[in-house]
Amino acid sequence: MLEHLRILVVDDEPDLCEIVRRVLTRAGAEVVTASGLSGAERVCAEHPKAIDLAITDLKLNEGSGVQVAEAVRAACPDALIMFMSGLPYFDAAVIELGPDASVIAKPFRATELIDTVQQALIRSGGIPPEADPEG
Repeated sequence: MLEHLRILVVDDEPDLCEIVRRVLTRAGAEVVTASGLSGAERVCAEHPKAIDLAITDLKLNEGSGVQVAEAVRAACPDALIMFMSGLPYFDAAVIELGPDASVIAKPFRATELIDTVQQALIRSGGIPPEADPEG
């Protein structure tokens, strides 16, 4: 499903990072996790141009998901960005991302996570439409 993808998962909650890592690893991705903005910056410095997709919480104790996105794009310009959020879709922080942003609402099921990642990849041209399971 997600073979050959290198994904960075950023959240303040280590348990959530681990759950997301397990789900995405089972789907075939290589996953690295980080806590907060500084953790994401460290991973990007250690793996320049090696992140295909970053999944970050929108609200972090240290920094924001938007700042993580900026750090990832600085190190990996072609990386896709996906946000996780416990905020309602009408919250200003979510609205500011724009209608094309990939956002998954927390809590989510494993199948929702995989589907949202696949849809983000398809929209970006990362997965050819014929590989889309919903076709």
